[in-house]
Amino acid sequence: MKRVIAIAFLIALLVVSVSCGTVRRASSEPLGQAELDGYARDHFFNEGVKQYNDGNYDAAMDLMSRSLDYDTASAATCYNLAQYYMSLNDRALVEKYSDVARNLLLRAVRLEPDNYWYRRLLALGYLRQNRHQDAIDQYEEIVRRFPGRTDVLITLASLYDETGDYEKELHVLKRYGTLEDVADELKLQRFVCYLQMGELDSAYYESDDPAEVIELLMNTTKDIIEKAETQIDKARCRSLLDITMNFCDVVSRHEPHLLAPYTQKSLAYFWMGDNDKAIEMLGLGLRSVRTDADRASIYNMRGDFYHTIGDTERMYADYDTTLMYDPDNINVLNNYAYYLSVEGRELERALRMSSRTLESEPLYSTYLDTYAWILFKMKRYREALGYMEKALRYLDADNPEIYEHYGDVLFMCGEKEKAIENWHKAVQFNGASPTLDRKIREQKYIE
Repeated sequence: MKRVIAIAFLIALLVVSVSCGTVRRASSEPLGQAELDGYARDHFFNEGVKQYNDGNYDAAMDLMSRSLDYDTASAATCYNLAQYYMSLNDRALVEKYSDVARNLLLRAVRLEPDNYWYRRLLALGYLRQNRHQDAIDQYEEIVRRFPGRTDVLITLASLYDETGDYEKELHVLKRYGTLEDVADELKLQRFVCYLQMGELDSAYYESDDPAEVIELLMNTTKDIIEKAETQIDKARCRSLLDITMNFCDVVSRHEPHLLAPYTQKSLAYFWMGDNDKAIEMLGLGLRSVRTDADRASIYNMRGDFYHTIGDTERMYADYDTTLMYDPDNINVLNNYAYYLSVEGRELERALRMSSRTLESEPLYSTYLDTYAWILFKMKRYREALGYMEKALRYLDADNPEIYEHYGDVLFMCGEKEKAIENWHKAVQFNGASPTLDRKIREQKYIE
């Protein structure tokens, strides 16, 4: 059958030649079988490529298979046919023919071992099958045969990272950095490798800004902790947290005056529920930092910790010290003023502090709410109402506390219906004050 197809194809070529007016002398020797098979192979190959480019994938695969029948040693045909199998739209079919495609590519690579594209597609096929070590072996061979292909080095580095072989990843990154003259741009990747390997001093030397790196690590750890669901995830979180805290110690050893290691490690202890160590770490920071700004940051943080654990007097003491070092710290001024108003103490002082925050940021809804609440506690309800309405105008996100405060102020101004409406809004936005449900149920303001 193949012989008949090949002869028919040859006759067709002769007819076309004659119709174009070209007179050719007939050969005295008939074409051999090998030549006929070669014509058929090339015809089916070219037609297969054309059909594939036109989007006729079934026809392309059939034609390419027929081309391979005529020449099983054609690396190009093996490669193209494998590519067609791997690009099928149906994922189930891709999986079904994955072994066929791989064997075709292995044959192509054996036939032409120095062809970059054959090896690259074979490596990609291994990746699709999650055969990472086989993919790594192919990429390593590509790098050996084509040392200038830096794109392969990046892929290889990524694979070593996925498999946890950080030492080999570092080696590949070094080669890439040298070839592309981008060694400095790869410092962060090298830093992560050293961190994972536990070589924290080497990691320190790869970090241009240790404080920024520590903060990034801690924020990443916090995100992972919050999303952890399984015991494995939680164990991984704890491992990452331990690494981050150990890195804080290394940075403190190299730069004892740097603020970030103390504050970030203190935060880690706080997340772990070890309040004593969190506060102890901040005390160590106070003995080590050098600037008033850093001291103010530590006192501010410690004051916030004391507020969280309910130690009000120590909170106020640390806020006072913060303001001594940083008199214009509007965050502390706002919190200090608000906490005083909640307790109903030193309201005139609280109002003065709150007014300074509005001088700095007059359209910030949180500061407007604090100022209004102090006025409310001073029974200056109409003034409070004006500031509450302004706070709502500039509110950039739903805030149940502000809606509840607005309801409280409205009620004391005699607008009961609107007050209840805003208490309901506070509930809608997950408000959880101790008295909110009672206010709605009893339809009155409750301290």
